[in-house]
Amino acid sequence: MKKNLLVFPVLAGLLTACGGGSEKKEESLTLGYNLSQPVKRYALPPDLEEISGLSYFKENQLLCVQDEKAVAYVFDLQKEQVTDSSVFGGYGDYEGVELVGEDIFALKSNGDLFRFKPFSKEIARIPTGVPGKIEVEGLGYDPQTKRLLLAVKEGIRKDQKVVYMYDLATKVFWNGLTIKGDVLKQAGVDAAKFRPSGIAVHPKTGDFYFLSANERLLLVMNRKGAITAKATLDSKLFRQPEGICFAPDGTLYIASEGDGQAGYILSFAKQP
Repeated sequence: MKKNLLVFPVLAGLLTACGGGSEKKEESLTLGYNLSQPVKRYALPPDLEEISGLSYFKENQLLCVQDEKAVAYVFDLQKEQVTDSSVFGGYGDYEGVELVGEDIFALKSNGDLFRFKPFSKEIARIPTGVPGKIEVEGLGYDPQTKRLLLAVKEGIRKDQKVVYMYDLATKVFWNGLTIKGDVLKQAGVDAAKFRPSGIAVHPKTGDFYFLSANERLLLVMNRKGAITAKATLDSKLFRQPEGICFAPDGTLYIASEGDGQAGYILSFAKQP
């Protein structure tokens, strides 16, 4: 396994909100989104009660996966329903989905990737070699480096968080980014509780957005490795936030599991 091909200097450049009684407002403005006011809420069908991954597919359409079935669902935002689906495997623990060009990548919790064309029966499995004790839960794509990002939920060390990277051109997989515990601590985040469930790259800024369902937290890191913003997510709005993605215009989508009810997706407009 080739390592350290890309180095992120991890800095502690946290932008903090200040002023009594205005913490949530300031956090939202720092992020560039008002996370207390979704533009729309989309209820999902029973098959997506346990939605676990989200990706932009095409205009007014998102890709979704759920925990147990190897199926990529197309959810139409205008029709507010699933309009198509693509089976890519058997039962398992699937945690992420990402469209890259004309290919769909799906992530299993053991780090294995599945690559296929939409609605094709030709499916390639890519065993990444993630150590057995590690649980991977977030899948994103960085168009600047043309690399898939695999965010680790449970790692070997509790005092740091790791993002593995898979280079689509060279097919090399390695530990590309380590967020150390002291950096998280300076940002007011407990490394042991911060368990990323989703990761996405902002299409305008290139920043990395980490979603943590465990403590309902959204964390933003710039390309120099500095944590620039964080926001606590209201449990009344975000029952169990598991998936995150952006539309090309910057619209933010966050998906939550139903936890016995219907799963759903919330959309947020980029603030001027």
